[in-house]
Amino acid sequence: MRGFGILAIIVGVIVVFGAMAMDVSVSTGMGGRVNNIGLMAQQQNFIIVGGLITLGGILLMLFGSKKQVSTQQLASTWEAKDSRPCPFCAEPIKHAAIKCKHCGADVDAVERETPAFGWTVRLPCRPGDEFEATRTLAEKDSLPLANPDGSVVVIGPYQEKEEAVEVLRHLRTRHSIFGELLYDDGR
Repeated sequence: MRGFGILAIIVGVIVVFGAMAMDVSVSTGMGGRVNNIGLMAQQQNFIIVGGLITLGGILLMLFGSKKQVSTQQLASTWEAKDSRPCPFCAEPIKHAAIKCKHCGADVDAVERETPAFGWTVRLPCRPGDEFEATRTLAEKDSLPLANPDGSVVVIGPYQEKEEAVEVLRHLRTRHSIFGELLYDDGR
């Protein structure tokens, strides 16, 4: 949207300056020139249209930017999905935790519930070192890994497509890893 706003500002300014440079006079039969009311009205219309286009471009630049989710917000979202409340102090702890980091109580580890089918993030890799490095990065980010499909690292499944899109965006911005989304129906 910001790019379209910049384009609209440029077009609007060109239209306004073009209208200002317009000659609104016509020649008379005696060698003189007089102002033409029709041309003056046309110049005024071009100035108004160019001004509105410029104003629209400014508004697009100010309010048309997409809301970006920071990596901290994304990490806190994943942590919230990968955590549960402590049964003793109610502070969030990881599903795999056996001791609460807040109150020190011993708790039982809980398996993270992953759906049987849903949206998966697929990261095609070369077999060998690249495949292992990609799996290691996904494990470090606490992403749920599914069974690999040949030399493709499969992350998920996620019930909502937006969750898988967030994971794909995180991998692209943080690790420069590109992949694709696929709906796995469990067959």
